[in-house]
Amino acid sequence: MLIAGNDEVKNVTIKSRRSPDLFGFVLIGMVRGLAAWSAYAVLEFLASSVIIRLTRPYARFTTWHWALTGLLAAGYLAAGTISGILLGVMLFLLRNTRRLSGGQAGVVIGHAATFILMLAITLHVATQPAAPDIWWKLILIPVALLIFLGLSIYSQVWSERFGLLVNPWVAAALFLGGGQISALQFLGMARQLGIFIQPWYYAGIGILLLVALAAAVVGRRCREAWDLERTLSWMAISMATILITASFGLGIERDPLDPPQVPLGGDASRPNVVLIVMDAVRADHLSVGGYGRDTTPNLRKLAADATWYSQTVSAADVTLSSHASIFTSLYPSWHGAYCHPPDADFGRPIGPVPTMAELLEQSGYHTLGVAANLYLRSQFGLERGFQQFRIPRPVPVLPTESWYMLRNAMRRVIGWFTDTAQFDRLYSRGDAVNREFFAMLSKENPAQAPFFAFFNYMDAHFPYIPPAPFDGLFPGREPGIAQADLAALARQSAGGGVSAVYTRHTASQYDGGIAYMDAQIGQLLNWLKREGQYENTMIIVTADHGESFGEKGLFQHGNSVYANLLHVGLLVKYPHSEHTGVVNTPVSLVDILPTVLKAAGVKAPASLQGEDLLDPAATAPRKLFSESFPCPVTHEPECPAGCTMRAVVSWPEKYIVADNGKSELYELLQDPQETHNLLGSRSQTAQSLSTELNAWVKTMPAGQNPIHVAGVGRALPSAMLRRPPILSMPVGSGEPDEPDR
Repeated sequence: MLIAGNDEVKNVTIKSRRSPDLFGFVLIGMVRGLAAWSAYAVLEFLASSVIIRLTRPYARFTTWHWALTGLLAAGYLAAGTISGILLGVMLFLLRNTRRLSGGQAGVVIGHAATFILMLAITLHVATQPAAPDIWWKLILIPVALLIFLGLSIYSQVWSERFGLLVNPWVAAALFLGGGQISALQFLGMARQLGIFIQPWYYAGIGILLLVALAAAVVGRRCREAWDLERTLSWMAISMATILITASFGLGIERDPLDPPQVPLGGDASRPNVVLIVMDAVRADHLSVGGYGRDTTPNLRKLAADATWYSQTVSAADVTLSSHASIFTSLYPSWHGAYCHPPDADFGRPIGPVPTMAELLEQSGYHTLGVAANLYLRSQFGLERGFQQFRIPRPVPVLPTESWYMLRNAMRRVIGWFTDTAQFDRLYSRGDAVNREFFAMLSKENPAQAPFFAFFNYMDAHFPYIPPAPFDGLFPGREPGIAQADLAALARQSAGGGVSAVYTRHTASQYDGGIAYMDAQIGQLLNWLKREGQYENTMIIVTADHGESFGEKGLFQHGNSVYANLLHVGLLVKYPHSEHTGVVNTPVSLVDILPTVLKAAGVKAPASLQGEDLLDPAATAPRKLFSESFPCPVTHEPECPAGCTMRAVVSWPEKYIVADNGKSELYELLQDPQETHNLLGSRSQTAQSLSTELNAWVKTMPAGQNPIHVAGVGRALPSAMLRRPPILSMPVGSGEPDEPDR
């Protein structure tokens, strides 16, 4: 940095003051460094956490959010202290230059401290994989501020001209404000829901320009008179100290919730119904179904009183479509809730069809629901029929649109000293779901009616971050790995097989997430037993879809109709445990609603496509169907923008067809992982199932976009099937304004 210059200013007399000694330079550097980084810490907290809380009514602060906020603020203060001390030493060595020897050491050090902050921000933004049309616009702000700060360090004239524009409060506010404006371009879900972004975009730019102008003008007139620099410095340090203290205080984990004692008498002639969906849980990772790791000890106990359906097929590969099928007993093309680009990239709302909650509520049930996944919110229609429904969505620490904030880099630094996996959390933990349910129940009075309670847990969902001690329950975890690292490891799979690190880590944390959900389910079961309601309650535990971990080059979900996404677990405890055992005949998630209605004594609508699981027709040979639509996730290279895919299971065969012409045939009994495409060797079977699928497609409601298969489609080479997708961004990021798939 240049610090020598011509400081001769008309009508300004600079009083000669003695230059500080080394201790003085270090002390001033530490204070100004603390002030600069403290101002940024406070404003970043407001820009990231507070604004999300104020603009998104479903968002709420959690203990883990506060604990992580405290770590970030402490990290910033440590960075300010260290950089300030080093800056003080460096400038002490240059103390004889005119700028520093003229009584302006404090001002110069303050500018230099802000310069270092802006330099760190610039380097951070420059290394982020953001879209070019956003990246270059945002980086202009810290680059311009670096120029202004450099001139202010060089010359007192420029320092006075810029006024408060080069103060850390204003510099940080301009940068973070620009980031907030750039984040508007990420809000695809908001646009789909009809929220107009453009006016806010231009209004934000106007506000930034006004702030910059006001800072320069006010600073010129009032900075010396009011001693604003010193006042603002100590205000920043004080506010950051308060933020740290409050965050660590609010971040103390509460004791496990003791479920309330609520009278639950109801009509004993009709059972209560509890439906639990473990989001993104594939059947082959459940110990209740024979998995080697004991991921579900509570479900294994429940299985003694229940029926385990070992070959359950989901109707879809994403949360919206699958939950809609569970609630309506209709396949996606019938209920209409599925991704439909370009007008509904994230999914259409459910159509005017009766749902489980509506049917039970109309027949006298008290209906309650709590979900961790935003796809269950009212805009998609899945809350219909629930008298009380809540989504306790947390304020995230690292939402996707915060890519430009220094907290992303600071998280890496903190990771050198402690575990930072929870920084990637975007949804509520299972304990928050239970807590919300019990809080809701204590305010209601369901004693005079049977109740229907729905739970959606997401603790096994990407980015696979179960809380302690479940994160260490199974071996394989890689300490320090973050969501972005998982995406990078997936990208590396383009050269061949899936990374061993990726496989070990995701399996360990995925299984830990399942075990954590199982523990929350165990709490619900204990509560039902304590309240004397267990025997007269129908308990259904299942998943909406599974998860891919690189099989066939695919990751996560929403991109295929393969078994790892469609084979889910289904455990049903019938009232009074009247039916127990294991059923190996394939069934579908569309069978849940008719089964519930029969147990509740409610007449089922004629439109339902599923079967009552206790009806012999449910376990007789029949065709089960599944669908996948082009959602905004990473797809295979043959369908870069996504394909519409459908599958029909006629046990043990499964036939798959996509709208790009690809067809596949698998024998599930011998090949449950679907690794051997038998299309060429069993063409007659494939042709027969193709005919069956075409016949089903022809019965779809008008306005759908069916895949008509004139004959058996082409089979792509196995090498192409193994090719992984090229990931352009962290998949499954789950932005706060966009639902998790």
